[in-house]
Amino acid sequence: MAEARRSNSSQRVSWNATAVSATPLEPENISSEPLEALAIPGAGGWIGVFVQSCQSLQSQQQQQERWISDVAHELRTPLTALSLVTESLAQNPNKKQVVQIERLQRELDRLQRLVSDLLELNKLDNPSLNNTESSIKIVNIRDLVGKAWQTIAPLAEQHQIDLVLESSNAHPVMGNQTLLHRALLNLLDNALRFSPDETEINVKLQLEGRWQRIEISDQGNGFSPEDLQHMFERFYRGDPSRASAKRVGSGLGLAIVQQIAIAHGGHIRARNNSSGGALLVLSLPVSP
Repeated sequence: MAEARRSNSSQRVSWNATAVSATPLEPENISSEPLEALAIPGAGGWIGVFVQSCQSLQSQQQQQERWISDVAHELRTPLTALSLVTESLAQNPNKKQVVQIERLQRELDRLQRLVSDLLELNKLDNPSLNNTESSIKIVNIRDLVGKAWQTIAPLAEQHQIDLVLESSNAHPVMGNQTLLHRALLNLLDNALRFSPDETEINVKLQLEGRWQRIEISDQGNGFSPEDLQHMFERFYRGDPSRASAKRVGSGLGLAIVQQIAIAHGGHIRARNNSSGGALLVLSLPVSP
């Protein structure tokens, strides 16, 4: 309240209200409730204070996260078994089975990627599972872009799509190398999916103040207004007719990138290039 009055701006604070037992010699915690207060300055020095419980919202969120994690884990085993059966069938198929087996393999691959992405998001929703001290180190972004591109280079070669990397302004960042590799891989794969054949994907590393900007642009049709509004939402997929490749994503790739950026104290933005094509900008704090 004092800060709201002093700054003449709204203030928000969260804390846990803990109740203890009435026994003076053994004051055990018997309940804990997350609360949030909002102080809004008014005229004449008056302050409006609103206090609310966040218990139900937190419980719902935790329940949803547990449900997604449990379902993803339960799907892993049967999908692995089905993949093994499909591989066995693919060894000696007759002519009628070839097309069906190939389709089955594609769908199983897609489901396995979806399960992996769900488990990855579940880990990112629990930062304590990722950012231990041992996992945070100085990361060379230029090298990491090269390694991520090597992963999808065979797909790019099929469509004669080249990578153009401008890294004169590259600067190391502090972070989890595995997660940052995943973020760059998702961004490059997304650009590849929407790039016409015989074009280029441009990656520019730009130092801006204390931020290392990673700009990834393609020469496709760009984002629609609806894409720009929803593209970082989970399970959102843009108009498939805009994709040059026939590969179907899980709708979680850019949501994963956003969570990785947030986990590193950074952010990601999207817009269309004035010259055409889509541009995604991942900004990460540089190392001291």
